Amino acid sequence: MTTSMAARPDLLRVAFVGVGQTPRLDVVPEILAQLDLPIAATEFGALDGLTDAEIAELAPRVDEHALVTRLADGTDVVISKPRVGERLARILAGFAPSDFDLVVILSTGLFREFESRCLTVNAQRAMESGVLALAAHGGVIGLVQPLAQQVAEVNVTALSPYRIVLSHAAPGDRDALAHALIDLAESEIIVLNSVGFNEADRAMVARASGKPVVLARRIVAGAMRLLLDGRRDLHRSYETAPILAERLQRLTPRERQVLSLAAEGLSNKAIGRQLGISPKTVEIHRSKVMSKMEVASTGALIRLVVSAEHPEL
Repeated sequence: MTTSMAARPDLLRVAFVGVGQTPRLDVVPEILAQLDLPIAATEFGALDGLTDAEIAELAPRVDEHALVTRLADGTDVVISKPRVGERLARILAGFAPSDFDLVVILSTGLFREFESRCLTVNAQRAMESGVLALAAHGGVIGLVQPLAQQVAEVNVTALSPYRIVLSHAAPGDRDALAHALIDLAESEIIVLNSVGFNEADRAMVARASGKPVVLARRIVAGAMRLLLDGRRDLHRSYETAPILAERLQRLTPRERQVLSLAAEGLSNKAIGRQLGISPKTVEIHRSKVMSKMEVASTGALIRLVVSAEHPEL
């Protein structure tokens, strides 16, 4: 576990929980830089404290889905998705509601729902909802996974009504990313579907393809901003999306929380559990959000939010 700032009462307490080891100097600082908020970040890794032998035992078996993550020394390791998911679930179960203002699950490869007593951003949920919203708008979406094995593990049922093409490349591997673009030649929007991909990867793919590129880290930062940023002028937060800023200004802090969680695809019941309110109250807030944001569907709402982080869309 690592903490980036000493605790101060004026700081927002955010826990970043990942499936590798901490600190994630390749991920967390870039997300925090996008937010420009007073945040005290604490990191938790599912592999923290494990020996090399214990990590080796988490290698995926023949019948297990895989994840790739990073160790503290900067090397990557492929591990079992279900078994590391159990370790991550135990970390989340240990948080009390008063421990953090927000918990961020950094993995984009875990499809399971996690029980958390804190307000939570789930990167996987946010990415899935964003991809579905973009796909439903029409056009072909290109999805880049970090592992070849993960291409076969994409939620094909959810995506079956849409035009999705898949490929894979390790974050930071420019040759592999260039090769992936051949597979994704027909796509109109490219999604780098892992928090391991950074702004340099996004810029390289955008230049090489000439197409809009969606980055998981931006999606995570956007979800965090909606939940935490109640202290500043929203027009400063969304300089490239003035329409969104104006509409967000109409929302109460609670309505913005409902908006963010709805944009992850959560049901009214699940949103109510996170916010400690009834599903009926969530339904009322959700209706007001849709009206104030001037959208007719949750998909249109999600696309508006995703576009704020990616002005080129």
